[in-house]
Amino acid sequence: MPRMTTQSDTITRRYWDAYGGWRAVRRSKYLHAALAITPLCWGSWSEPLWWDTVIGVLPNLLGFTLGGFAIFVGFGDERFKESLAAPEADPKQPTVYRELCATFVHFIFVQVVALLLALISKGMWFKAPLPEQLISVLPTINAIWGAACYGVFLYAITSVMAIGLHVFRIATMYEMHQRLTTPADQKQQGD
Repeated sequence: MPRMTTQSDTITRRYWDAYGGWRAVRRSKYLHAALAITPLCWGSWSEPLWWDTVIGVLPNLLGFTLGGFAIFVGFGDERFKESLAAPEADPKQPTVYRELCATFVHFIFVQVVALLLALISKGMWFKAPLPEQLISVLPTINAIWGAACYGVFLYAITSVMAIGLHVFRIATMYEMHQRLTTPADQKQQGD
């Protein structure tokens, strides 16, 4: 029986394909930086309450990312936006516009996942009578979980550099667009 797809499945698949999928994640220098920084933050994630830092930081970071995305979507004149959305020679390749949008969506997704992991961790921190076998391994389980969750948080932090560079990329593309279109516009106005 064929699988029924919903509109959100299609949108999610388009985002994931435009971002580059798992290959892009594995090759991300921002992920590599987060993985390298995670052990250095042992004192932050190896003890309870690490999630308070994440919960305190990420809502502001998420707001910054959404603001940057809104600036990108509204940036430039219509011809500039059309040039970004112009199809590539290979129809399977995403447009520059979709690639840039997918990058923003990816980092919004990472930030939301990191925030959810912190909220879940905070909600799961409670005292309960446990078997002795579990009590002896619980600190190791908590440390592994804390490292993984804090690593996602650090990926969200390091991805801010990617977002900033993408905004700068848009600005330089717009500058090139203006240089290419302004002389022709001035000539038409002078005629």
